[in-house]
This record gives sequence, structure tokens and C-alpha cells, in this order.
Amino acid sequence: MSIQLDPQQLETLRAYASGGLGTRQTIERAGMHDYADLVIAMAQNGLDLPKPSGTSAHDANVARAREILQPRLRHGD
Repeated sequence: MSIQLDPQQLETLRAYASGGLGTRQTIERAGMHDYADLVIAMAQNGLDLPKPSGTSAHDANVARAREILQPRLRHGD
């Protein structure tokens, strides 16, 4: 399945890849149906999915997940 994009849609995907747009906003602006369409279009155009921002909330969530999961992984729980 190939998703054909016009220049404006491609620019929207580039903005998403650089972190300038959110997922829902990108799907709506690009006229896509869902996240699957977005992922396919990104891959077909050689664009990476955006990385999570390094906000303090994100960092705190990662630290908390490690706190919970690492002891369990060490002990095989």
C-alpha cells in the first residue's frame, strides 16, 4: 500500500518529524485516517517518528518505570 502525498501533506509530515506538530493534529492536517496511515507515510518518505521530548515529566516517568521494573527484572518476578 502506497500513500500518495501532495507537497502540503509532506510538509505536515516533516513538521511532525521535527516535533512541531502532535500526532492527532498531523493525522487531521494530512487527511489521514489513523496512526497506521501516518506511520506508513512517514516510512515511505524516509522520515523518522519524533522522539519524546526531554521534559521533566517525561524524565520523572522514565525514572519511576525503572524504579518499578528493574527490581522485578533482577528477581525474575
